[in-house]
Amino acid sequence: MNRLIQTSAKRVAPGGCDKANATNPWTFESDGSLPGNRRVIVHRTLNLIKAVLTNGSDNQAFIGAKWLVIVLWLTPRFLKRNVALRILSISPHYFYRSLRAEYAGMPTNQFLEAEFERNRVSRESICDQVLLPHLKPDYQVLEIGCGPGFLTKAVARHVKTAYACDISIGVLECCRIINGAANIKYIYSGESGFAQIPNFSLNLAYSFAVIQHLREAVIRSLFEVASKKLRAGGLCLFQIHIDDGRWKSESAWTDDQSVIGRFRLRYALNFFPRTEDFLRHLAAETGFAVVAIRPMSELLNHPFDALYHQHLLILSKL
Repeated sequence: MNRLIQTSAKRVAPGGCDKANATNPWTFESDGSLPGNRRVIVHRTLNLIKAVLTNGSDNQAFIGAKWLVIVLWLTPRFLKRNVALRILSISPHYFYRSLRAEYAGMPTNQFLEAEFERNRVSRESICDQVLLPHLKPDYQVLEIGCGPGFLTKAVARHVKTAYACDISIGVLECCRIINGAANIKYIYSGESGFAQIPNFSLNLAYSFAVIQHLREAVIRSLFEVASKKLRAGGLCLFQIHIDDGRWKSESAWTDDQSVIGRFRLRYALNFFPRTEDFLRHLAAETGFAVVAIRPMSELLNHPFDALYHQHLLILSKL
């Protein structure tokens, strides 16, 4: 098993992965302040510098730099929430200035609060419409790739214990500030974190807006961890993006050894759709039965999030 499970939730806003890809350092949309190609180059360069300074050492560990955690530790209590939101806004996949016309020119604090509320409402909707039928008050559950913890906090209201893991230590520290609760345990997505969860203790593991951003070896490790921690008959609910031929394969990303290709793989928001056959074979190899693969549109009442156009993989631990 890999020593590290590289998972970090990517909160893709309406507009889907095209919008998410537009917010990574090598495909950032320009801010309109400079003409033509110069504007694009400056914008991408600034965002690349920002990624280099704030990413953690693990792959896709956006805002995972240790110095960000230290900043949050040293911040006075009355300022922690605002600083946490500002740090989250550095990441390419949680808060979107370009999402709504009214955000243009909006003061920073007002924008951050508006995006906090949008994330909160969307994740509560996913909890209510997708996860709630599978939750009980005595359950112990795990969210894989929890991001800022909006979905974790919504789920925690309905269960005994909610574990939530992420690869970014910066994100985890923000979680504890803005979405903490007595029955939530935010843990690092590696051996030291997973050791805090007793084997065969979980009733449910779930993941949204994560698997399509992971490399094949990491997905396998994720399935192995879930299999080890779930009790017999426990469920996995994993949102997935079925390969539709529109996106570059993982091998195409990794085979690009140009300078730009290597920087894109290291600092951009990766996106690797998977085939249904791959997921079915992996489930069988790691001790799961495939219960169903359902369109998310059958579960959500309207397309408030790009997840509406994707699928839910439901697995049962054998």
